[in-house]
Amino acid sequence: MSISVTEYINSTYDSTLVDTTASSDLDSDAFIQLLLAQLEWQDPMDPMDDTEMVAQLAEFSSLSELEEVNEQFGSTIDMLANQLFISATGYVGMEIEAYGSSLSKDGDAISTVTYTLAGDASEVTAHIIDENNEIVASVDLGSADAGAHSFVWDGLDSDGNEAADGSYAIAFTAYDSNDDSVTVSTSVSGTVSSVYVQDGATYLETVDGRIVLASNVSKVVDTALIAAGDSDESDE
Repeated sequence: MSISVTEYINSTYDSTLVDTTASSDLDSDAFIQLLLAQLEWQDPMDPMDDTEMVAQLAEFSSLSELEEVNEQFGSTIDMLANQLFISATGYVGMEIEAYGSSLSKDGDAISTVTYTLAGDASEVTAHIIDENNEIVASVDLGSADAGAHSFVWDGLDSDGNEAADGSYAIAFTAYDSNDDSVTVSTSVSGTVSSVYVQDGATYLETVDGRIVLASNVSKVVDTALIAAGDSDESDE
């Protein structure tokens, strides 16, 4: 009498010993052990059908290949993450522009924000939002053409008083001449002071304390190189 893999599993199954939190997936070691057990317990007078044996070996081969692919894929992800981190360290000391909506205020030092309009707008408003998600100030910017524009908050709240130093968010609303909403994307700039990895993602920290994803960087400026160029021109 031959015993199939399924019958072997059923014959050794004890519901009182089963860990319900364990995975139901077989790894390659478990698979080969079951196959060997099936061969050991088969009836010599009625051995396993060759076709069934080939099918099970093919299944084992596919399982092994999938495990190898998964290992290679994981290694590739780790390698790419490491390369991204190494590349990001080159941003330290440089001025970057990154997609985002955060800004910081430290006295008169306030982050510059770039907003990009998808179309011409007859009315644009910048809203400064504090850490409690409350609007501190709404600044009327008037009309603006499609494209990128710079904005620097004056640091005053809606009552004209100096706002507290700290981190803020900024949001823009824009409408065209037909009062239809115009899409606005935002980015912030700052000088990178450090680079770190958290949960597999690479982050840049700016001098003013803001955090941006390295993958969100859209522009990098080597201020030292620009300063050197300006110095050379002045010498002439």
